[in-house]
Amino acid sequence: MFGRRPHVTGVVGDGFVAAEAPALQTSLVAALTLHERAAERPVTVELRVDRGRGTRLVLSARNVVIGFVPPDEVPLLAAQLPSGRALLVVPGVVYHQDGLWRLWVGPEPSSFPAPADDLDTLPVPDPSIAGIPLKILRPKDDDDR
Repeated sequence: MFGRRPHVTGVVGDGFVAAEAPALQTSLVAALTLHERAAERPVTVELRVDRGRGTRLVLSARNVVIGFVPPDEVPLLAAQLPSGRALLVVPGVVYHQDGLWRLWVGPEPSSFPAPADDLDTLPVPDPSIAGIPLKILRPKDDDDR
């Protein structure tokens, strides 16, 4: 999937729920096909792990950033990041739960656990079209209602 660049398969133990699903719903949906979204069944994906800002690790699938490694899981994956051109890949599953698409990092479990309360900290973005917030597109008099 990642071209000719060599890749290293990472170890994730039993797996974990990726962080920031509410803020990344648009990206999670964009990484799925129309049929995968409509079926709302778990979708197995190959995840790429990259360094982000500071100590954060970013998870991407199908060339779309779809999650972040939770802080307590960072040391395990950061230690596995290869140097040079090699990529770190891990198995993942995009799944629908409680009205949200979420990302499981690891082999598909028999049931997906509830995410921790402190897992999602980024604000949910305002609805937009092509990056323009919908509130800007509304006529001014709509604000007076």
